Amino acid sequence: MYVLVLLGRSRCEFPWRAGLPHSFGLDSYFFTAHSFFAMSPWKVSEEYLTSNAGVDVGITQRVIGFDVLLIVGFFPCTAVLLTAAFSKRVVRSPQWFVFMAFGSWWSIQHLLLLGNQLTSRAPPHALCLIQSALIYAAPPATALSLLALFLQILLRLVECLENKSGVESLFSPALVATPIVVYAGVIILALSIGIINPEQVARDPQRVTCYHTGRTTMFVAAGIVTVICGGIMIIEGFILTKLWRNYNHIRTLNVASNAKKISFSIAIRAMIFSILPLLALIVSIVSMVMSSKDQSPTNPVANTILASLPLAASVAFGTQRDIVDTWAFWKRPSSTLLSDSQKSPNGEV
Repeated sequence: MYVLVLLGRSRCEFPWRAGLPHSFGLDSYFFTAHSFFAMSPWKVSEEYLTSNAGVDVGITQRVIGFDVLLIVGFFPCTAVLLTAAFSKRVVRSPQWFVFMAFGSWWSIQHLLLLGNQLTSRAPPHALCLIQSALIYAAPPATALSLLALFLQILLRLVECLENKSGVESLFSPALVATPIVVYAGVIILALSIGIINPEQVARDPQRVTCYHTGRTTMFVAAGIVTVICGGIMIIEGFILTKLWRNYNHIRTLNVASNAKKISFSIAIRAMIFSILPLLALIVSIVSMVMSSKDQSPTNPVANTILASLPLAASVAFGTQRDIVDTWAFWKRPSSTLLSDSQKSPNGEV
């Protein structure tokens, strides 16, 4: 990680660079790298953490931890998404794909400031403007995609248990499009405010992302998220009630080869996973409200939870048996591969 930061930052102000020419060419890279690796591990940590003039050592450590969590979470989350997309063994609903796509994109948009987080100079205004817009749009869109996933599960239960065919397919396009439309709408709003009021776009005091010092975008995003949080809890209650009351009937339906599958695993995993983003969203709302009082818009707890969401999503939805079996292809006999085409086209929720 230190090497990435070393090579990614321009004109690094490390103590051992004293006397180097202002033009930091390839020979200087080799010299700096040699000096870097020649130092003891604790000396590297000490020199690196104190090399950013005016930046608290604790903030520097938290920024590194924030970035590492996002990077570590991006790869398994993307791997799960691509596995479901290209494997015939794994069948998922469109709402599931939208949710996992937002999970992978979550890491990218939160890492846009990478290389400009700990610099003494302000990050490029255009970059900060774009990231702040994405950051404000991410919680409402991600929460909506999770709500859409729960609604899809509920509609599947209603269709199968109450013989109301076509209910799920009727609402499916809206459930897929709504998070994307809201995401685009909040981005446009944030960009408009940032362009009209460029002085409101800045790097937050925790130095992890950019934000708006104004209140409009904050209140819009917080309001949408608050409504969605309430909706998720209500839908979860309906789903749990139907699963509990119709457990045996659902198991019978899942045995039928021509019936739509109702996955207990995805429903329960989604409910367990929802605890983390709901907590993160609540903490984020509190943090955004604090920012309206001239306090830090983010805090270490919120940043840690938010940075761990992609990793949590990959663990929650990437450890299901069909996905694990797809990855462990060397353990499957060739006859198992032939059963893919025999799988129900309706698949799981």
